[in-house]
Amino acid sequence: MNKKLVLFLLLVCLLPLSIFASWSFAYDSWDGHPRIAAGLVPTGIRAGAVNDSLSLFADWKTDFYLLGKVGYQERLVWQDPVGGNHRTGIPLVYDQLLFDWTLGLNQYLGSSQKHSLFVGYRGSYEKALDSMIVGTTLDSGTVQSLSSFFSGGNAVYGQLSGIGTNIGFAYHYNNLVETFTSADGYAASALLWFGPMLLNTNASYARLEGEVQAAKTLLTLTESAKNLYSIVLADRLNISGVFGSSIPLSVQQTTSLGSKVRGFGTFQFPTDYSIANQFDLRFNGPEPFVSGFFPRLVLFFDFGFGWGELYNTSIPESGFIASTGVSVTFAVRSYMDIGYEMAYLLVGENYEHPGAKMVGKILARLSN
Repeated sequence: MNKKLVLFLLLVCLLPLSIFASWSFAYDSWDGHPRIAAGLVPTGIRAGAVNDSLSLFADWKTDFYLLGKVGYQERLVWQDPVGGNHRTGIPLVYDQLLFDWTLGLNQYLGSSQKHSLFVGYRGSYEKALDSMIVGTTLDSGTVQSLSSFFSGGNAVYGQLSGIGTNIGFAYHYNNLVETFTSADGYAASALLWFGPMLLNTNASYARLEGEVQAAKTLLTLTESAKNLYSIVLADRLNISGVFGSSIPLSVQQTTSLGSKVRGFGTFQFPTDYSIANQFDLRFNGPEPFVSGFFPRLVLFFDFGFGWGELYNTSIPESGFIASTGVSVTFAVRSYMDIGYEMAYLLVGENYEHPGAKMVGKILARLSN
């Protein structure tokens, strides 16, 4: 009896250790504040842990995710707070302290693991703060404090600070084989996210989104297992629709048409529906010392169309935007590009740079 008791207590003590031992560190992404070292210094990071040792179904992989983020970031938004019309100057510029957390399960289907289903919960807390450059005159206008911007009322934005709750489902198909300097195949995804009013400070929405991407390596030259030169053709098509009486800025940040076409502002052209295409021709330079470290030149052509009503209003709006340009970066394996992008605006205007046809920005992308 004593031996059984000792064995039972030993198992109870070892179980938590075995569970946590199967978790591994997972890095997702980082963001920079554009007013702090031009966004090159991380002011927000998302990371956590993933467990891929458990399987809900025999021989089918199951991933459990626990991710969290803390960050200090800037938002630059382009709707009038009372009427909701799309402004062309004097946007809302403010900083935010952000915390968010994600719990998710990704279930692969079949032994090939090309198909997967995701279900997850994402919570957040945001605290809105006056911009660190209040009073500064930008090309788009003078940066106002939050109280000044909303002095005439606020029927569109709702509360900028508060708790957010999102529940999501997604399907992914991945037949895209990528190395550091080549890519071949295609991938597709479809997702549905909800933000119920009862679980949010300021949200009531549903978001539908679909994406297809494809790539083909046109040329590759190698020596001693290192890339000398390669050319990759890549294309990405994205379509999204957002429905609801209160669409939060955290959702608008990825669904606004301006966030999908290079050279435009993230929160510009915020219509209910948008479709955009990004076309890349990538020239990957030599890996002189270590595999995965190389210069990259990208020629791109983007275009998109938005229609429906402006977010959180009944104002109809539609429009087409397009750009072409080049970026020169240095790639660090598959997760980092740092360099400079120059976009020529073929159709449409970036209101952050009124009248400009050429819009440049420093690139510092780091993603898993």
